[in-house]
Amino acid sequence: MTGVIGGSIGLVIGGLAGALVGALLPNVWRRVKQRPEPDPPATMILLLLLVQLRSGRSVLAALMAVADAVPKYRGLRIVARVARVSGLTTALPYADDRLRPVLAQLARAQRSGASLSGSVRRMLEEKLAADKASRIGRARTLPVRLMIPVTLLMLPGLILLLYAPSLLAMFNDLTGVLT
Repeated sequence: MTGVIGGSIGLVIGGLAGALVGALLPNVWRRVKQRPEPDPPATMILLLLLVQLRSGRSVLAALMAVADAVPKYRGLRIVARVARVSGLTTALPYADDRLRPVLAQLARAQRSGASLSGSVRRMLEEKLAADKASRIGRARTLPVRLMIPVTLLMLPGLILLLYAPSLLAMFNDLTGVLT
């Protein structure tokens, strides 16, 4: 119904193009509002987990606290509940691709008796280093990616700015109109 009303208002205001925009706008707006929020980045999860582990909590209590701190990340909540009931190694199949390496490392550290906070800190540092390397890699390709827009958009304007006065003077000398 809102598409019909939007289409009629768009037809009155903007003609055929306005009718098309007015009819499609409510559907697009509804899709934008219903779009699910992305999961939090892995660095945030690792940082929250590190804080919880350094505060003296156990692994399972830390996972539950992080799951409570990030309620939109449903996968973490499911994994934390399964891990609390049956352990970290049995919760691995329920984890998504971003959470599986973290849980596997935590389970290994817990089995071997290694420092859990040290393991999480190393994972966090590795993740931050990988993110930094990817940002530096994207930044290094920026001049190549900007070459075409600069050439197509800025260079013609610069040439026009530099040569327009001399061209106008030349046309004035040839025609004698602008005296």
